Amino acid sequence: MSESLKDSASGIRVISRAAEILCTLNEESRGLSLGQIAALVKLPRSTVQRIVGALKIEGFVIDGPGESQIRIGPTFFSIAAASLSDFKDPIRPYLEELCDELDETVDLSILSGSSVVFLDQCSSRRKGLIAVSEVGARFPAHSCAPGKCLLAEVNDSSLSHILPKKLDQLTSATITDLESLQAELNNVRKQGIATDRQEHTEGISAVATVITNLPRGTAAISIPMPTQRFKGNEKRYAEALLAAREKINHALGLNR
Repeated sequence: MSESLKDSASGIRVISRAAEILCTLNEESRGLSLGQIAALVKLPRSTVQRIVGALKIEGFVIDGPGESQIRIGPTFFSIAAASLSDFKDPIRPYLEELCDELDETVDLSILSGSSVVFLDQCSSRRKGLIAVSEVGARFPAHSCAPGKCLLAEVNDSSLSHILPKKLDQLTSATITDLESLQAELNNVRKQGIATDRQEHTEGISAVATVITNLPRGTAAISIPMPTQRFKGNEKRYAEALLAAREKINHALGLNR
């Protein structure tokens, strides 16, 4: 084999291995160690370390949250979010309208494995404390309002295949057992609304609903805010969110 063909084959092999590592990390929102990655992709640890090092430089992976943990980085999610522009663009005007109406941040997200990935956001221009998450950010679905309303679209028998065996506790309010989560999801199905009362982040609460029958599947619209503004106003935010959902359903012909 000529040197050029050898170089080409080597480059393709590296790309293939990098893709496998990224896919493996995408299934683990809390991250993996180099040793764990090596075992899962069946490659020498030294090889994984070199590839992960290159991916870090480009922002495809980052360190944390635990010691020696590697997880998916913002570049990966930004590219993924951009690829779904046809998914989010028709909904964007309604996010902006809801944001202006309530003067609160409004997010659009989808379910990816056991996590929620944020595709779009309209940030409040309110002065003072607001809730802002990064487009491309990834939250454990069981711990947040958009995640719970997206999980409510999954039947209970399938939840155990989607969710990890151990539900991470992010705050003292996080639901960490499957039975309690299933009861919560039943309420979400009845009400059409999911809430997060400081279950993902201390001091931040949220309300969310789901948009179904979209060409690309299902998405969640959520309104996160400081808990001090959420308390006592839950009904107002829920009603505004459901009204926005009806507008979207009507405009996009999703009422079927």
